[in-house]
Amino acid sequence: MRRLMWLRLMTNAQQYRDVTRLPLDATHELVIACDSSAGIGLKQDDQVTVAPTTMAAFTIRVPLLELLCLGAQPFAAVDTVGNEMLPTGQKVIQGIRSELALAGLADLPLNGSTEDNMTTLTTSVGVTLLGKLRHDALLPATTEALEIFQLGQPYVGNEVVAHLAEIFSYESVRQIRAFTGVQDMLPVGSKGMGYEIAQISRTQGHTRLQWLIDRNDPRITASAGPATVVVIAVRQTAAAAFAKAFPELPRIARLEG
Repeated sequence: MRRLMWLRLMTNAQQYRDVTRLPLDATHELVIACDSSAGIGLKQDDQVTVAPTTMAAFTIRVPLLELLCLGAQPFAAVDTVGNEMLPTGQKVIQGIRSELALAGLADLPLNGSTEDNMTTLTTSVGVTLLGKLRHDALLPATTEALEIFQLGQPYVGNEVVAHLAEIFSYESVRQIRAFTGVQDMLPVGSKGMGYEIAQISRTQGHTRLQWLIDRNDPRITASAGPATVVVIAVRQTAAAAFAKAFPELPRIARLEG
């Protein structure tokens, strides 16, 4: 019986942007998000020098934002560290737990593994986050025009380290998502804002994109590294109220059917 239930669950799995969604019951589904980091740390061949705690914190940040932007509630995390437990793995776990605490998830169960058989010269970690999402949490696609706002600035590598104090909080993301009229949200990674806005466009069934900033603006294609930017799609009828509530967020584009 359990095998049949598992096979049915896997058969109904759906890839949705960068997450996997699987139905759980009549009201909820399982959402899985992951990320990895390599060459960032304090080992001999690392390309960016930063404490493993910081690297791990920003690695778990990516799937955290994937789930929070969807409206999912994380309930478990997994870390796969490609290094020895002491000292690197221990510091990675410390960084992950610290970031989970910042997100209000200090008690989230965390499981994982380390590489203690081989000597490694670069720091490496993969993280997976499991969350629970109500079926009605995702709004159906709308024909209404959408105004696109930008939260955060695109930083990658050493830029992230230099601007740690400027990175937006999880509470900001929660407040924005709860605002009436917010239709969709996506964290931005290495492919840049333009790519993620195109993802929103496809999800919402919109075909026309109008940039409200210069088409050559480097923000459009710049990597946002460990999700240092979130793009927010707001229904046009709610855009004025949203802009008033969050005046620090620039309006950068418009999507229309």
